[in-house]
Amino acid sequence: MNIMVCGFMGSGKTTFVESFRGNHLGYDCIDLDAAVAASLSILPSDLGEWINKNGLENFRHKEIFVLQGLLNNRMMKIIALGGGTNTGEGYSELRSQAKTVFLNVAFDTCYKRIKNDPNRPLTALGEAGLHDLYNKRLPQYLTSDICLSEDEIKKIEGLDSLVHNLSSI
Repeated sequence: MNIMVCGFMGSGKTTFVESFRGNHLGYDCIDLDAAVAASLSILPSDLGEWINKNGLENFRHKEIFVLQGLLNNRMMKIIALGGGTNTGEGYSELRSQAKTVFLNVAFDTCYKRIKNDPNRPLTALGEAGLHDLYNKRLPQYLTSDICLSEDEIKKIEGLDSLVHNLSSI
């Protein structure tokens, strides 16, 4: 079973997935943004510049293409999606290939984490624009197989319990 972790920018998806690196279950831990950057032969820190240069639509297309390749690989993986991956054309077809976990972190917390990050092009929207984007994406996030509150995220002690909970769905 593959697992995709979604949530708004700054919700901690990468940190959450990285906490499972070296797990005994054999899951590969992948950050989708890093995989997209690698496919473009750039550093993950240069991804924001690439998006500004080539457009968000081109990025979303590339993101879905890379995600499809990852999910088609037989190795089990837990993937930290980008904040807007689930809005990309083609995502709904990929959704059936993995279980989804939503990190339900409050907008204020996310905003504090990302507001000064120059590698996030969407921060140009400002606080009000990002809050609107958060609210627009929230209904899609809430369709996840499991929604974890900030307290529940902290209580996850290992990949075993997450996999167990997802397996029963």
